Amino acid sequence: MFDDAEVTVELVSGHLTITQPREIAMYAAAFAGLADLAVYGEAARVLITAAIAALDT
Repeated sequence: MFDDAEVTVELVSGHLTITQPREIAMYAAAFAGLADLAVYGEAARVLITAAIAALDT
C-alpha cells in the first residue's frame, strides 16, 4: 500500500489490485493496526537478538 488510490496484494497464485475506496480504507485500517502492534528501533533489536539466542540453545 503506497497511497490511497490503490492497494496491491500478492497471493501464492497471483495478485489483486484493489481500487475501490471502501476496500482501500479497510486495508489502511488493517495496516495501521499492525503498525501499532509492531516493535521498532532498539526494542526490535532486543527481540531479534533474543530470537537468535533462542536458536542457539
